[in-house]
Amino acid sequence: MLEVQIYPLVPNVVWPTPAPAVTRQPIPSGYGVQEHCLPFTAATALGFLIRSPIAFGLCLPGNVPPDAHAFRTPLDQPRSDGTFEDERVFYVKDDPRCRFSKNAFILDAMEIAGPGGKRLFTPLEPGISFFDRKDQLDLFKLHLPYVWRTSPDVDTLFLPAINRPWPGFTVLSGVVETDWYASPVNLIMRKPPGKQAFHMAAGGPIAQAICVMRSHRRPTLTVIPSNTRIAHDFQTALVKWYQQHGEDRSAYKKLARSRHGRILTEKPS
Repeated sequence: MLEVQIYPLVPNVVWPTPAPAVTRQPIPSGYGVQEHCLPFTAATALGFLIRSPIAFGLCLPGNVPPDAHAFRTPLDQPRSDGTFEDERVFYVKDDPRCRFSKNAFILDAMEIAGPGGKRLFTPLEPGISFFDRKDQLDLFKLHLPYVWRTSPDVDTLFLPAINRPWPGFTVLSGVVETDWYASPVNLIMRKPPGKQAFHMAAGGPIAQAICVMRSHRRPTLTVIPSNTRIAHDFQTALVKWYQQHGEDRSAYKKLARSRHGRILTEKPS
């Protein structure tokens, strides 16, 4: 059993949670819904569901919630007529419970060594930050206020929440060497195009994290010639599969249960 450790940098952190196999409640009745498909639910339940640590969004200035702070990327400068290429603005909401105010987390005090000896300092970690290149104006970063730690030689793949509704922005996938990486992970996201807006509540699902052995990053691929013994084994297994599926269209699910020695539920807990 792989253990992932989380070191919180502020109180009352919105934790990642084991990813649930279902994405909606209730599940429609009848055969053929997505929750009856084992590959769908198995993928949906991989790893951890990353939940937003803050409430944030992107919208036209007139639609910013009254209790929020609106801002733009520093590179998003007005044109000569005072308008912007993208009229939308970002916003965040303060959350005193986790010491988040005006787009910054106030982290726990830390001890640092310097020329005059040791001293305490209290770093700030942004909630949302931006790139400093004009060709990356469509991207932004969401900072997670905790340090993620895995076992030696285990990386973490951060990617969009699998098989879940589109939250209004696109999460870019990234692999982090979390067995040694000492800083909070920043999720890179792409704004929706045009004038589309999104509003994300604190705790809402935004991404998924899956642990991957570093040695599995670059697997080899072998194409089996059709005249070999192993090709015959593939064909025999395929014929048997056709027979089993013809007798029971839920054969894959039952076979997987018997092989793993456990039951994968189709119903939400």
